[in-house]
Amino acid sequence: MFYGRDAMDEREQRSELWSFREGTFSPKDSIKNFRVEASDGHAGKVSWASYAPGESYLVVSHMHHLHETHHVVPAGAVERIGSDERTVWLTLSRDEVEELPEHHDPPAPVETWMVDAINRATATQSLGGDTV
Repeated sequence: MFYGRDAMDEREQRSELWSFREGTFSPKDSIKNFRVEASDGHAGKVSWASYAPGESYLVVSHMHHLHETHHVVPAGAVERIGSDERTVWLTLSRDEVEELPEHHDPPAPVETWMVDAINRATATQSLGGDTV
């Protein structure tokens, strides 16, 4: 029974990581092309977003040197969304966003290895990623 509770807690944590916080976002809205602000400044813009419950994420694009990079950010990292300001605020720093996996084709589905890498990367950031 103890094992089952741990497995359930892990699923709940992952669901939180891959879901927008309640009241943050209406599924009828789109945040594509919104400005993205990390905890320490501008991090780029939303080039793509998936709103599927338990599988939600943003692809944050920004210019890095002379080329544009796209990083997958789980929806649980969204602190708030300002529709009037067309801005998404993250709980992550710019460096933490850049450490997340790159996604070379933003509209394409996120691959399993990316999800695993994000779960590992966010474990120390209190976002509900893997704790092992």
